[in-house]
Amino acid sequence: MKATLHVLLLSVVSMMVTGDVHLSERGTGPGCLVGTRLAFDLNTTLEETKRLNNEFFDCPNPEPGVPCFFYSHVFKPFFIIEGTVEGESDRFLDSYTFKVVGGGRTRGSVRNYSHEEILNFNSLSDSESSRQTLVWTYDDAPDSFRLTKEGFLLMSNASNRVRWLCQRNSPCGDLTPVNLLDPDFFFIIEVSNRETASSPFCEHTLRFELHAHGFPLDPVRGLFFMQMTMTVIQTILICYIGHTCWRLRQKTVHTKKRDGLDEQDGNQFKAGDVLVKVGSMLHSCFLQLYCIIFRIVQNPMLDHVIMLVVLFDTSTLIAQTFQGVTVRTGWCLSAVDSCLLVFYVVEAVFKILVRGRTYFRKPWNVLDFFIVFMSLLEFTLSLVQSAGGFSSRQASTLFRVLKTLKGARVFRALRLLKAIRFFKGLQAILLTCLQSFRSMSSIIVLMFLFLFIFTVIFREMFNESDPEHFGNIFRTIFTLFQILTLDDWSLIYMTSRDNGAPHIIYFLSLYIVVELFTFLNLFIAVLADNFQLSIRKKRQCKSQKSPDVKEGETQSGEKAVEDLEMCQVEIEEEFHKEALRRASSDSKQSKRKIELISRHLQLLAAMDQHMQKYRSEACLLDNLVETFFTDRDMETRSDNVE
Repeated sequence: MKATLHVLLLSVVSMMVTGDVHLSERGTGPGCLVGTRLAFDLNTTLEETKRLNNEFFDCPNPEPGVPCFFYSHVFKPFFIIEGTVEGESDRFLDSYTFKVVGGGRTRGSVRNYSHEEILNFNSLSDSESSRQTLVWTYDDAPDSFRLTKEGFLLMSNASNRVRWLCQRNSPCGDLTPVNLLDPDFFFIIEVSNRETASSPFCEHTLRFELHAHGFPLDPVRGLFFMQMTMTVIQTILICYIGHTCWRLRQKTVHTKKRDGLDEQDGNQFKAGDVLVKVGSMLHSCFLQLYCIIFRIVQNPMLDHVIMLVVLFDTSTLIAQTFQGVTVRTGWCLSAVDSCLLVFYVVEAVFKILVRGRTYFRKPWNVLDFFIVFMSLLEFTLSLVQSAGGFSSRQASTLFRVLKTLKGARVFRALRLLKAIRFFKGLQAILLTCLQSFRSMSSIIVLMFLFLFIFTVIFREMFNESDPEHFGNIFRTIFTLFQILTLDDWSLIYMTSRDNGAPHIIYFLSLYIVVELFTFLNLFIAVLADNFQLSIRKKRQCKSQKSPDVKEGETQSGEKAVEDLEMCQVEIEEEFHKEALRRASSDSKQSKRKIELISRHLQLLAAMDQHMQKYRSEACLLDNLVETFFTDRDMETRSDNVE
């Protein structure tokens, strides 16, 4: 009786040590010792997981008795052969198969998979070119790996690192969050050495439960969010285009009534004019669509919308820097990022359509296009990877590319620079700083030249008195950079003085005077002088320009305005031609009379255009005269005050 109680007590203690995660374990065969079983070593697995990933994230909602691991982390399990009688345990060193034999979204919905599902989720379809299943992949598999008859991978302690994949056809693929928290999934894992050739006399089988959390957004679902966002934007654009076309239609009807043309007369035309009429209508529609896109791009409301999108994107990017937020709401933040990417793509496409090659002449536009291109490339590669069907080399290469692009995602932080376009003061400061580097290049060269000279002097004279700061050339450079900021230079002096080198004070003083008080102040003086020059230029531009002249007087802006004027002229010409065609089809007038009417209408349009130019020039002249007399009155008042 006492022996039985002793065995039960040891079993309870061993289950507490290994984490109480066993569903079933058994050992069969003539070579198995009595009272031994295969157990999951939870403590060692947790320590190795922290070491491999340099971090560990526990579940937001942990389940008692179920170990929890982060989805993106590498999972390296450890197993032991546990003695239930003597309480001793040894490391399990045999080869084994690793299978997912059950799972569910919640612990209550966990079920065991059928034999066909286990084969589909865990076996390899192509043993020569692939080492990944639908649910997991071999993270550290060697070039040559062994398989069982059914296509299961054989793992060992030397190479048993698992990385979760959860492709779309797997039970854990395309999970959606609950209560704005990242999705999680419960796995039932089976580990067995039954099919290995190294242990024919003792077969161990273990089933245990795992809880994985922090599943990312599936790229296909991210594409769905992008399509939904694009649908909303298209709906808004269609409503805007419909409203604009309705206004143009009303204006056309009013013009026809004014010119005495009836709409019903236009329905009677010859059969040979159908293609001409359809082509004319399509050309007119394209011109009107171009004009509408031009108005959207030139509308300040677009800049305000992009500004709000940039600020919101920046807030989500800052939120992703907190590990707790990323672990719990990474799925939702990825969905938001997919939606915001559509706004940047639409903005870039519209501006390229309107401005053409001149779009890439501005550095800000090039930066915006580069950020959008990198984001689209990363999303496309992740979408291709989720489709599966890669060989091992292709999958590993694609995985390296994705890891590189994840590092390139830091360029998304540069999206905040787009906000500088909307603030003239920040834009002037940044442009002045960039222009100042040209004139400050010689000063920077002199600073580094004297830094190298003083590095050689301090290294040769004070390496024995203070080897911690002047032991080698690199330490000396770092120390001189530190002295340039006047940080702890007195401690460096006292260290050398206590070691018999008090004359270091003269060299320190000379270095500080030359580098800090001379070159660094000269650097700041050049920057301040450039700021003053930019302020003067800005004032001169304000005095020369009219208050009604807007800031977009660049070459691309002028070209866009000319395109809009040409677009309107072509639309008017198409309208006049159509009106003449309808009038001639009914009245059967002579060709000479039609040419005269057409010439008359062209002269009227040209006269209207010249009148508009005359009004704008007259307004500009009035503003210049008013500005001249205003400046003269201000100068007179200032002279009187002096």
